[in-house]
Amino acid sequence: MAAESLFSPHQQTWKRESLLRELSACREELASMRALLNDLPQIFEGKFETRLEPLMEQKQRLLEGNQDLREQLRQLQPAEAVSGQLMPAADPPLPPSHRRQAWGRSLRHAFGLDDRQRF
Repeated sequence: MAAESLFSPHQQTWKRESLLRELSACREELASMRALLNDLPQIFEGKFETRLEPLMEQKQRLLEGNQDLREQLRQLQPAEAVSGQLMPAADPPLPPSHRRQAWGRSLRHAFGLDDRQRF
């Protein structure tokens, strides 16, 4: 038996119109979701810039403070000691194997594990 024979012509018309209304509602919802999806990049970019702005201002203040401190340091150093370098040279970087060991020690310390508690 076909499904059409189970319903009267009036019921079939009502069911068809109901399905068409549901289809129309789904299409409208899809269109609004697509519009929202198109707007998401601008929304997230705006939120990111809003959150980034205070950080950039803080960075600028720190850079200016750093420059002021370097100028003060330069003024306090004797003229013959100034060789174009305001700070002493940093220690040479550790070889990769020593860096891994240092990271391992730092991580074990951060998680409360010492050398005796290895897994």
